[in-house]
Amino acid sequence: MLEKNNILEENRKRNELINAPYDPLSGYGSTSIERVSVYIEGAPLEDMYLPVDFANTPLVSLMSENGFESFITDVLQIEFNDDNIEETWRAFIRERVKYDFEYWAYSFIKIKAKGKPYDIQFSLNRAQRYLLGILERMRLDGVPIEIILLKARQWGGSTLIQFYMLWIQLIHRNNWNSVICGDVEGQSRNVRGMVTKALASYPDWLLNDQIKFTPFEGSSKNRVIENTNCVISIGSAQKPDTLRSSDISMAHLTEVGLWKATKEKKPEDLIQSIIGSLYETEYSFLALESTAKGVGNYFHREYIKAEKGENNLTPVFIPWFMIDIYSNPIDDYDTFIDEMEDKEWMLWEMGATLEAINWYKKKRKTMAEWRLNSEYPSTALEAFQSTGRRIFRMEDVRKLEKSCLDPEFKGELVGRADTGPDSLIGMRFAQGKGDLKVWMMPDSEKIRDRYIVVVDIGGVSDQADFSDIVVFDRYFMMEGGVPDIAAEWHGHIDHDKVAWKAAQIATMYGEALLVIESNTLETEGTEGDNFEYILDEIAGHYDNLYSRTPIDQIRQGAPKRWGFHTNSSTKPMVIKHHVKAVRDGLYIERDQQAIFEHDTFELKEDGKTMGAVEGMHDDKLMTRAIGVWVCYHWDLPRPVIVSQVKSPRIISEASI
Repeated sequence: MLEKNNILEENRKRNELINAPYDPLSGYGSTSIERVSVYIEGAPLEDMYLPVDFANTPLVSLMSENGFESFITDVLQIEFNDDNIEETWRAFIRERVKYDFEYWAYSFIKIKAKGKPYDIQFSLNRAQRYLLGILERMRLDGVPIEIILLKARQWGGSTLIQFYMLWIQLIHRNNWNSVICGDVEGQSRNVRGMVTKALASYPDWLLNDQIKFTPFEGSSKNRVIENTNCVISIGSAQKPDTLRSSDISMAHLTEVGLWKATKEKKPEDLIQSIIGSLYETEYSFLALESTAKGVGNYFHREYIKAEKGENNLTPVFIPWFMIDIYSNPIDDYDTFIDEMEDKEWMLWEMGATLEAINWYKKKRKTMAEWRLNSEYPSTALEAFQSTGRRIFRMEDVRKLEKSCLDPEFKGELVGRADTGPDSLIGMRFAQGKGDLKVWMMPDSEKIRDRYIVVVDIGGVSDQADFSDIVVFDRYFMMEGGVPDIAAEWHGHIDHDKVAWKAAQIATMYGEALLVIESNTLETEGTEGDNFEYILDEIAGHYDNLYSRTPIDQIRQGAPKRWGFHTNSSTKPMVIKHHVKAVRDGLYIERDQQAIFEHDTFELKEDGKTMGAVEGMHDDKLMTRAIGVWVCYHWDLPRPVIVSQVKSPRIISEASI
């Protein structure tokens, strides 16, 4: 009961924070920027919570010290009458809006009420204030504001972005041009329409002039705020040539997840063109935003890169339970807590209230799990879950993810040569720049069949599939444990080089069993034939190479066919085994990117074939699937007895 009481007390605190008073006029309850209490006696608004930087200005200090009336009569030395009171307060507001976006938005921006035939003041909701806090930290740090926003439904992320840009153009900068680009031009027009509506009711006195928002150079797609000479242009991914491509300081790229790649144009080409024209400095602004539209598209890839720190974008995600309309009252808290399931406890740990969980529980009864995850995501990963055809269950993959960590070493394994027998001589690990990640260096303890190296051969160009070489350490299988990922090489190089590199890595790891997945190359004509020759050459210098030719055929004189052949029979076999391995924790994963490939591996629409979703890769996953299958169908590792004479053996698919 004490534990349940603790839960109820924590829930009370969460609801208290959610329902805490918020007044954008006084600043009370704002958490997006640091504020301090300021009292100005006799002012039209006496008690305020102002941004710290504004509160420390001479204007606020003098008003606070003297009181509003004395500030007018003694500091300004003018008569205390209605006109001077109004003008002095307006001067105060003109200064305040430079520091206080929330006050400016609520006081001077009108937006259409959702589902209503009238306009309302723009009062930021909880999710918008969270995003604003991220934007304001970058602005105050004096760095370019660059975000990628993964939107959920019904909270106005795009609205906040556009008005934050307008705030910069009206209050902070002149000649600060912006671009709005959607998948189709109608989306861009809708976004700019919010600006047009807001400017129509913008007070003249705030800019000391009537607002003028007119066509620029006779174009309806480019309009200029004449007061600050800021041009707002619109365009679309479908017709990118209509965009102004020079002198851009801000860009709002909306619903990027919808942007389609074709042979003629790709989203990344247009976006890179816009970014290349963007003047990056203080107050420059770049926002890529979208609801999740599946995995494998440009927006998904860039969001994942942002999470990994591989681009300059700050990733922002709002879970459904931060959107306050998703909440239902609870009649019996004791019974509700007793009946909570694992997913609901996970939501609780993530910060959801019991009332929000109650809403989710009821919604869950009306929708398929994968669709619920996609439309009301709790995590960014759930948001991108847009298919019910995934092969690996999300909860199984999340468990697999827990053992991922950064490698101990990075570098490259080098020998006397890059290819040929000399590549296996004088090998050393060159730590530093390279594509070989090592979680565990090879052990000096003599264990036979401890390591297995699996290779998936990819292409050479940057657009092709990667080649992947994975080392499995099976040491703990001797004690009933599971294999562990020890090292991995991942990159693009010529086929002969990757084959010899795999032989190098296998040699480094105790002359490991070397399993090369080769069917892709065998369907490439001359290149495939050449690869067969390469494997024959490696086999002449490395005696622990996997062959799929049955032993009885080898004994009858049939030539060995090197490599693991993935086909309509063997691929379902290893994938089925790997699904079980992921579910039951039958191997230890170390690489986060491999986890990502498990999340984007699906059954295709024909209901038969399997592979990565469009635009993604599955080379890491296939090395795992083949490798884990071999790990459990090969002789268990065992200590080497010094006096033991190692008898020659024929290694083939039939051996397994």
